[in-house]
Amino acid sequence: MDHATLKKLFQDRDKSVRLFCLKCMLRDRLEDVDEYILEGLRDGRPEVVTAAMKAARLTSNPEVFGMIITYLESPNTILRSEALHAMQGRGQQAIKAAVCDFLKNEDDPSLVATGIKIIGSFRSAEFVPLLRAFLNYADERVRANAVEAIGDIDSPETVEILKVLVSDRNNRVRANAIKALWQRGIRFGLNTLPEELRSPNTRKRASVAYILGEIQEDRSLDLLVGLLNDISPTVRNRAVLSIGKIGSSRVISQLIDAYIHEDENHIRDAIVKTAMQLNQDLALARLTEKFSREENARVRAMLIKSLGRAEDQKSVVLLARALRDTDGRVRANAVESLGQLKDQQYTDLLFPLLNDSHNRVRSNAAMALWKLGGTGAVLTLKQMLRSSHKQMRSSAAWALGEIGALQFGDLLQDLTSDTDPDVRRCALKALAKLSKIT
Repeated sequence: MDHATLKKLFQDRDKSVRLFCLKCMLRDRLEDVDEYILEGLRDGRPEVVTAAMKAARLTSNPEVFGMIITYLESPNTILRSEALHAMQGRGQQAIKAAVCDFLKNEDDPSLVATGIKIIGSFRSAEFVPLLRAFLNYADERVRANAVEAIGDIDSPETVEILKVLVSDRNNRVRANAIKALWQRGIRFGLNTLPEELRSPNTRKRASVAYILGEIQEDRSLDLLVGLLNDISPTVRNRAVLSIGKIGSSRVISQLIDAYIHEDENHIRDAIVKTAMQLNQDLALARLTEKFSREENARVRAMLIKSLGRAEDQKSVVLLARALRDTDGRVRANAVESLGQLKDQQYTDLLFPLLNDSHNRVRSNAAMALWKLGGTGAVLTLKQMLRSSHKQMRSSAAWALGEIGALQFGDLLQDLTSDTDPDVRRCALKALAKLSKIT
């Protein structure tokens, strides 16, 4: 957006217009926009004021931040929070003083935790006494943020503070203290991690998994691999994320093995995505090997679905192979996964599946081709709507709802009088999706 258009539009006091202008200013990183930010801050409507505070990233104007400081006393919690975030990393003395005063008077623990985080962004030793005072705060989020803020301050006294906190009762406090010391080259507290992994406390084990990912040492991998079998989904998920942070491909085989025993969908997806990020070729080789040897069609179908959610173009070789699988669920998931790659070059792989015997495969192929620009898929859906098999009609209705094209409203409306209750239910759900679009 150019300045002439911005000036003309901002004269309109319509809320949606002003929000659009402020968001465009930030998106396009426009310069010399202080007058519009100030006008937004004076607007009075919380949504506009919030957008103006976000746009304040574009300026260092003391007048702008003087106005933002006044919102630290607003009765509106969202405005107080947004005012704090606008001050992050700003070194002006007036801002520092305002945040300190805010912390002395604020009662909301969530906002106090945010304020501590902002203080930490100044990275100044002058705030160590203030941060130490919050180490005794009742809310654990505040204490954990205070530790993190202290860890970011380069001062000799902070090392001793952090060493004491390594034995704190709270897992997040301990984790932040160990991480901060490690970042300074001090390995204090790391020897306690293997013992803490045997704790019955789930949060403690999850914190250790987090720390192992933060310190990113190759020797941490063996401990993290062990956590892939933890009884807690929270711990297992954190272990996968930490393995990804360390970035070593030597545990890809263990990741793929863990996939087969994992019950949680989001963790399975994280495993495949992490493995692909670590080493595409090696991960695909292991996934292909696992797919080829797996006799359970349900597991093959899950693996293909997770691979699609990784949205990696190199996966097309295995996905194309899955299109020829004997199980309809596997083929249906392969079609869906190919569609998620959003590349028209794969339409030739999808077209033959419009004649598949399985209802989900057909509907998924039609939906994917429609989204890739293949309007010929509509003919398949119309044929499915006329099928004598209720599964075909239900799947066609579902696909029309997912496509979201309003011109199919009449077809779905007709389907609400279908003889089968499941088909009627699918048609009504699809129409509900269309009504949201309108």
